[in-house]
Amino acid sequence: MQPINRVIVTAGEPAGIGPDLAVALSQKEWPHQVVICADKSLIAERAQQLGISVELTDFDPQNFDSHTPGRLVILHEPLAVPAKAGVLDERNGQYVLNTLEKAAKGCMKGEFDAIVTGLCTKG
Repeated sequence: MQPINRVIVTAGEPAGIGPDLAVALSQKEWPHQVVICADKSLIAERAQQLGISVELTDFDPQNFDSHTPGRLVILHEPLAVPAKAGVLDERNGQYVLNTLEKAAKGCMKGEFDAIVTGLCTKG
């Protein structure tokens, strides 16, 4: 049996489609552990808005279970201010950078095997 790979996914711009895509990932089967780097309350709120039931669990670096549909593992990074879908707030710009940095550092430490980045607003 192959070892489980751990993939970290940054949710990108909190006002954009990235959190929606992260929630959508919860509904699929994946042969790896998928970890979402985002604000946990943002993901919970977006799942509720989309009408998708998802269990959110905190990331545990000692747990190497593969992905389970209907569940997301969250590496929490707090938003600077609450986000509203479709309404950009530049105060959350640092949040986006923080998620990218956390994911990159995790890969450099060997904690994650790959990074998938959500969409980031560059305007």
